[in-house]
Amino acid sequence: MALRHRYADKELVIDAAEDAATVRLTWSGKSTEREPGRFLVPIFTDVLALATPAGKRIAMDFTAVEYMNSSTFTPIVKLLDEARRAGVSVLLEFDGARKWQALSFSALRAFETPDGRIAVRSR
Repeated sequence: MALRHRYADKELVIDAAEDAATVRLTWSGKSTEREPGRFLVPIFTDVLALATPAGKRIAMDFTAVEYMNSSTFTPIVKLLDEARRAGVSVLLEFDGARKWQALSFSALRAFETPDGRIAVRSR
């Protein structure tokens, strides 16, 4: 049975879906919490536990996000580090036409791996 779930916390919504090769988290709304890890870390833990044994890629689509504070990036960076250590591929997709997304996500390119396992892409 494939994962299909909606997570919501105030103005932030994350839709999770799974297919044969990918666990996709589609983000929308705004992330303004001071400690977003309380909401995000359990989701990331579950997704990593699902993707790792199945050899699936984790894809996170941020193109519909209106705003994310800097605190939101901390749990994302932790996920990238844990995925790298577990050998799980992660793709972060953002809207390069939105200036704030282009600036914020370009900083995450520092976590990309030469083999493409961790990738940050503009859509």
